[in-house]
Amino acid sequence: MSAKVKADGDTWEAKLGGRVGSRVVVFLCVTTDQRPYRVVSVGDGLATQDDLEALPGVEVDELFARSRSMGAPTEYPTYRG
Repeated sequence: MSAKVKADGDTWEAKLGGRVGSRVVVFLCVTTDQRPYRVVSVGDGLATQDDLEALPGVEVDELFARSRSMGAPTEYPTYRG
């Protein structure tokens, strides 16, 4: 079983990432590859992917609501040599 959310007309799968002290949940759109992924910090509230998958659906929905899009930046950095 995986942690999934239906939002914005698409289905999103939640994956635990980061490391101890800075865990994040990454939401990947599984219905289209045209959406940027979304990320929310969860600290150490979740230790494993199994912990994430054991959350009630309403809690996964709340994590999604708090997440932020990791889309393309509006301004790209410039590098001067």
